[in-house]
Amino acid sequence: MPIGTRFQVKEISDKEFKSLDYKIMGIVFDVHNEFGPLCSEKIYKTEIADRCLKQKLGVVQIEEPIYVSYMDFTKTYFMDLLIDNSVMYEMKATRAIISEHRKQAINYLLLANMNSGKLVNMRTSSVQSEYVSTNLNKKKRYHYIIYDQGWINIDYDSIWIKKMIIQLISDWGVFLDTNLFYEAIIYYRGGKENVIKKIEIKNDSRILGEQKIHLLNHKTAFKISAAKKHITEYEKHLGKFFKHTSLMAIQWINFNNHNVTFKTIINE
Repeated sequence: MPIGTRFQVKEISDKEFKSLDYKIMGIVFDVHNEFGPLCSEKIYKTEIADRCLKQKLGVVQIEEPIYVSYMDFTKTYFMDLLIDNSVMYEMKATRAIISEHRKQAINYLLLANMNSGKLVNMRTSSVQSEYVSTNLNKKKRYHYIIYDQGWINIDYDSIWIKKMIIQLISDWGVFLDTNLFYEAIIYYRGGKENVIKKIEIKNDSRILGEQKIHLLNHKTAFKISAAKKHITEYEKHLGKFFKHTSLMAIQWINFNNHNVTFKTIINE
């Protein structure tokens, strides 16, 4: 299976979720009051899991894996806490919950085909928590539309990456973290040393410095994004950047909900 877990998701109602969450968050607050905000994530996870077991809140799993694969490429994600096969808790020990944490939690829910979970930050003076949810089920994630009118197969590598991305989304669906697609591409191109390279940034004939970028070959770069707003502006920014390089083009793949756009930006 392209995406798999060791557990069968137990569907619960909103009322059941709130009841279970109330008990778990009570444990979270107790642990925070007793241990303070300076412990590591692992310490908090271990203690919270132990107390959930003692209160018989169901099966409790720490670092529960989610497996993603395509042919011989494999990637394993780990959910911090899975309670009763129905609720996911992502534990943080950081200054604040940020958008990247929310994206990570949603990505886990989508991969595990779950609907709801909780982000919990223990580093702050009082517990910080956020409810995360999605109404996207597996069937909806495999409904997508490809727009490739602006794509040019300028070389063999461009043909390859377009074909590979289409194969990956047919296996994994859409709405997932773009880093997963990057990792697969990097794997099949022979590793980071073959893909992520420094290029010179110039202004006229002056070299301003070097910057790392994803390359298909010495003349063609690629970018995988999930821009949903101001997409035209995002494209302009890509063009401005590449105008100051010696690259010929960038092959841009953008995931915008159900829409997957393939576009070639030529460095004129």
